Amino acid sequence: MDLSSKAKQINPSITLEITAKAKALKEDGINVVSFGAGEPDFNTPDNIIKAAVKAMNEGKTKYTPASGILDLRKAICKKFKDDNNLEYKPSQIVVSTGAKQSLANAFMAILNKGDEVIIPVPYWVSYPELVKLADGVPVLVNTKKENDYKYSMEELRKVVNSKTKAILINSPNNPTGSIYSKEDLSEIASFAKENDLIIISDEIYEKLIYDNEKH
Repeated sequence: MDLSSKAKQINPSITLEITAKAKALKEDGINVVSFGAGEPDFNTPDNIIKAAVKAMNEGKTKYTPASGILDLRKAICKKFKDDNNLEYKPSQIVVSTGAKQSLANAFMAILNKGDEVIIPVPYWVSYPELVKLADGVPVLVNTKKENDYKYSMEELRKVVNSKTKAILINSPNNPTGSIYSKEDLSEIASFAKENDLIIISDEIYEKLIYDNEKH
């Protein structure tokens, strides 16, 4: 079978490759500490398991609205209000299976062929591939240790052009752990507004913050 040219340009996930290799070594009796997939070392909490079983027993196994169950979208709005002091309506919320699907949906929705998305380096391995799947072009910007591996305005100004469509932010960052301050974000937001750019913000690690840092 001859795959599409788009499929051929997509690289497999190195994370999953490393995870599979670590698992195979463990099965061979080798003591391995896996730095592959980011998942906790404990099972799903009992209250979540019980809630899932209860929902299935109540027949909640049918198709749901594409944007997600209304009660869940209301709960997400409450989370944004309680944790982030942000006001959203359920109609503004779209539920997904996780960050990867949310990012894929966003890129598919905003990118035309050849549009560029600025991505900070180091980055989560799937970012460039998700952009390419949406016919976009990933533009990689090297960050520096002296700037806590965050974007500098100087570097952003160097790469933005008429093809630039979006800036990707990941805070807290995977893999560096860097956190953008409110001042950092305000500066990037102003830059994006000046250049008519969209900001895609991946905040999946917002609860993994230490040393009195704030998200």
